[in-house]
Amino acid sequence: MGENPIDEYYDRYVEGWNNHDPETVMEAFADGGTVSDPATDGTLSGDEIREWVEETTEGFPDVRFEVDRRSSDEEAGRLFVEWTMYGTHDGPFGPLPPTGESVELSGVDVICFSEDGITSIDGYFDMTEFKAELGLTFPAVIGTLPKLAVGAVKQAV
Repeated sequence: MGENPIDEYYDRYVEGWNNHDPETVMEAFADGGTVSDPATDGTLSGDEIREWVEETTEGFPDVRFEVDRRSSDEEAGRLFVEWTMYGTHDGPFGPLPPTGESVELSGVDVICFSEDGITSIDGYFDMTEFKAELGLTFPAVIGTLPKLAVGAVKQAV
C-alpha cells in the first residue's frame, strides 16, 4: 500500500482492477463516489461503477493497469496518476463484439478523496487511439468488419 491514505485508496482501486474484482474497486470509494472517463456514458456512481468494472473485465479478460507516475496533494485531497492500460479485446464490450486486438493505452486520472475514500475519479485518455488500437477507425475497420459481424452473431445467440 501507499504511504498515505490517498495512495492507499488508489492502490486498492488499482488492485481491484488488476484482480478483476469489482468489490475491491468499490471498497476504495466513499459513499456517493463517482467515475467518469471517455469510455463511460457520463458520470457513474454506486452499482454503475461495479457494472462498468464487470463489463470492462469481461470485454478485456486480461486487463491490467500499471501506475507510471503519481503526484498527490494530501491537503487538497487530490492525487494525479499517469497510467498505462493493457488488455486484449476478447469479450463483448458494450455493443462491441470482440475484435481480438490488444491495447496499450496511456491516460491520466485526477482523483479526489475524503477520509472515507475516493469521492471522484476523472479519467482522461485518447478515445480515438483506443478505437484505433482495436481496429475500429477508418480504414482499418474495413478489415475488421467480418470478425465484428461473426462476433455480433455469437453475442446475439
